[in-house]
Amino acid sequence: MNTKRIFYFHTLDLSFRSAQTIQVVKDYMHLSILGIDVSIYGTFKNKEDYLAISKYIAGSKLTINAKKHNQLNKVRLKILFFLDLLKEKSIKVIVTRHHKKLSFIQKLNRLGFNLKIIHEMHEESFPHLFNNISKKYVKNLLLNRNIFALIFTNYSQVDFFKKQFETLPSKFIVLPNGVDLKQFSNAKMDNNLVLTYLGQFNEWKNIELLFQTLSILEEKYTLRIAGGKGDKKSDSYIRSLIDKYQIKSSRVIYLGFVDNKNVADLVLNKSNALLLPLGDNIQSRFLTSPMKLFEYMATKIPVISINYPSVSMISCDHIFLSENNPNDFAKIITNVCNKRKSDFNFERMNNLAEKYSYDNRSKKYFLEVINEIS
Repeated sequence: MNTKRIFYFHTLDLSFRSAQTIQVVKDYMHLSILGIDVSIYGTFKNKEDYLAISKYIAGSKLTINAKKHNQLNKVRLKILFFLDLLKEKSIKVIVTRHHKKLSFIQKLNRLGFNLKIIHEMHEESFPHLFNNISKKYVKNLLLNRNIFALIFTNYSQVDFFKKQFETLPSKFIVLPNGVDLKQFSNAKMDNNLVLTYLGQFNEWKNIELLFQTLSILEEKYTLRIAGGKGDKKSDSYIRSLIDKYQIKSSRVIYLGFVDNKNVADLVLNKSNALLLPLGDNIQSRFLTSPMKLFEYMATKIPVISINYPSVSMISCDHIFLSENNPNDFAKIITNVCNKRKSDFNFERMNNLAEKYSYDNRSKKYFLEVINEIS
C-alpha cells in the first residue's frame, strides 16, 4: 500500500458542542485507527473544549492543528495547511466539504500540484440552490475530473444529484454519518409518555413541529428536549414556543446543552419515544444525514420521524414514519405510546444501526476509496 496522508481542508469549531465537529473528529479518528495519518484544522474559543477533543483522539493517528478563535488565526490555519502540503512527501489526499475550498484545491492542481481530492456532500453541497451561484458552475465543480471521489452522506443525495445534473460522478460512495453503538445501546424505553428530542435548533430542522404536536396531545404527554447551544438565546427560543402554543411549562423539560458523551444516559434513556422533526425544505427532504437518527437507532426506544427520502432508507421495525404535520405526528405518537414494552423487538433496528457504526463506516471508506488511491 502506498503511504498516504489525509488533509481535512475545513476550519472546524473545535468543540463537541458542534455536531459538525463531532461528525468529522469521530469519522476521521476511526479512519486513522486503520493506519492513515489524518490532519484536521480548527479554532477554539474555550481551551477546555479543545483539550476534551485532544483527549478523545489520544492514541490515534489523527492530528489537530488548532488556533485560538479569531479571523487572523483562520488565515494562519490556511497558511499552515499550505505549508503542510509542501512538506508532505507521501500521497496527499485532500478532503473538502465547501465549494470554495474545492475550487481552491482544483486551482492548485492546475498549477501542478498532484492532490487527490475527495469531496464530501453535506446539506450545503448544492450551493446554487441557496446562493447566487450558477448551476453550471456547481456542476462543473462537482464533476471535475480532478476529483477522485464524491462522498455522499445519504442515498437520497445520490438521487438528488442525478436529478440536478442528469448524470452521476464516475466515482462515488455513500457513507452516512456514523454512530457509537456502545454509547447508546443502554438507553431503554419506558412507558412514561415522555417524548424526547435531541439536536440543534436550526430553522430548517423544524423544532416548532414538536410544540405544535404537544399542544394537540393530551396533557399527560411530556416533551423532554436537549440541544441548541445551551445559551440564553436557546432558552428564550424554547420559552417562546411554549408561550406561542399555550403549553403548560410543566409539560416541557428543557435540559439545555448536554455533552455528547452523556446524552444517552441523561437525555434519551427512559423515554417513551424519540422524535425526529424535519422541515419542508430541500435540506430536510433530500440532503441531510441526521446523525441523531442513527444514535436513536442504537437504543431500545421506538423512533418517530417525518417520512422523507432522507430517512426512508432506514425504514424498519420500530422506526415509525409520519406526514409532516402536527395532526399526523400526534396520531403516530399516540399509537406508539399505547403499545407495551413487550410489543417491541428492537433487534432489527439495532442491527441496522450497526451497519452505520463508526468502525464499519471507516472500513468501507478505507477499502472502497482510500485504498484505491495511488
